[in-house]
Amino acid sequence: MGLSFPAQTFQKLSPGSYLLRHLQSTEPTRPSARAPEAFRAPSLHTNSLSHAQGSAVVRTGDTAVVCGVRGEILGLTHGEGRTKGKIDVHRNVSDGTTGKLDVDEEIKTHSLLVPNLELGTGCSRDYHPGPPSDFAQAVAERLRSLLLDTATLIPASTLRICDVEGETKAYWVLYIDIVCISLDGNVLDTAWAAVVAALRSTRLPRAIWDADKEMVVCDPNPAAYRALEMREPVFVASFCVFENEGEEEEGGKQRWVLSDPDEFEESVCVERVLVCVSEGGKIKRIEKSGGLTNVVEVLPVCIKRAKERYETWVKMLG
Repeated sequence: MGLSFPAQTFQKLSPGSYLLRHLQSTEPTRPSARAPEAFRAPSLHTNSLSHAQGSAVVRTGDTAVVCGVRGEILGLTHGEGRTKGKIDVHRNVSDGTTGKLDVDEEIKTHSLLVPNLELGTGCSRDYHPGPPSDFAQAVAERLRSLLLDTATLIPASTLRICDVEGETKAYWVLYIDIVCISLDGNVLDTAWAAVVAALRSTRLPRAIWDADKEMVVCDPNPAAYRALEMREPVFVASFCVFENEGEEEEGGKQRWVLSDPDEFEESVCVERVLVCVSEGGKIKRIEKSGGLTNVVEVLPVCIKRAKERYETWVKMLG
């Protein structure tokens, strides 16, 4: 009498073989019933948090993320905001002279965009309450790098608060809090989409510099709130590469590029690729980790799919 196991047991005992059997079928598929090139269908809702200046809830499959944007004023003179002394809006260059900060350096120097990622209680069976895990910190750092180094969505000019003569007296600081409420793989793509959507929905009060009071005054009238100036949207697409560990076929080793991997696929595949795309199909950033696959063999496929995914996100934003 033969010995048989339920599919769930086989998946736990031999996850690599379980995934391989699905991909080697006549029509390659994945345990989630998606084709290798298929992304999970996303959903997007904005302005869901009433006490935030901007917010978004994004869901792709069983990965769901909430992002809220909160604005605070950073003053450049003593006693304003969270500073204890005047902040120099100039910088010393290598020859000892002084020059104005460029728009992106200005945001970094004054920490005007502050992202933070939290894994919510119960978001995953592997989640354990306590200090932020290495995984959460790594994703938060990648989001920070995308926001400040790669995408540069927000120009510093939209965060400045100036007097009537145009001199910068204070800044808006945007605290971008991201909470993952359900985690089933590829949290970076979903979290980044939530960040972009939340920033696009952000409305800040009209703030002016009162020379008599020497302080920033905000207009409480919601009709006077203004949207942020933003550059063209940038989105990311993540992939896993799965290879047959057995004997090579006649045409070479079998290899599949899996778009938008779920938690199970991430646990099986060690090869990861991320492609960051902006308007016009321009590639802003490429990351590859794992080292098993020749990057030239998988990048064209990943770039093509990432451009298609970019169009999906842009249509959702409207």
